[in-house]
Amino acid sequence: MKFTLFFVTGLALAACGPKAGISDVRMIHAPPREPNCQLEMIQIDPTTITVEQRWEILGYVTFSDAGTQDPFAKANRELLRPRACAMGGTAVGIAVNASAQNAVGAQGSAISYMVLRPKSLPSEPEAL
Repeated sequence: MKFTLFFVTGLALAACGPKAGISDVRMIHAPPREPNCQLEMIQIDPTTITVEQRWEILGYVTFSDAGTQDPFAKANRELLRPRACAMGGTAVGIAVNASAQNAVGAQGSAISYMVLRPKSLPSEPEAL
């Protein structure tokens, strides 16, 4: 929970100025998939426990830029796909879509995508 609060606070600060950038944060290391792998775009509520019950959160990909961004824009999807595939993701969902305007009128935004894969069932422990 502390990481999520830290992460969201960082996004809010990134949205305050016109700094363009892409950052990746990996939570779980998984085997990479090919760069143009198929990804499912899912609608999630990251505040609910059901996300953690069905999906493993492999990491986050965050875009920050001047102006307002469309999280579903083709350009964003083209930048997101190879990063999410490299993390081993099979699905992505929007964790945060924030925009802000500073005192001099400059507007910035940040979009953070959760990179997900279905949670695998725990295997039975081997007998000794």
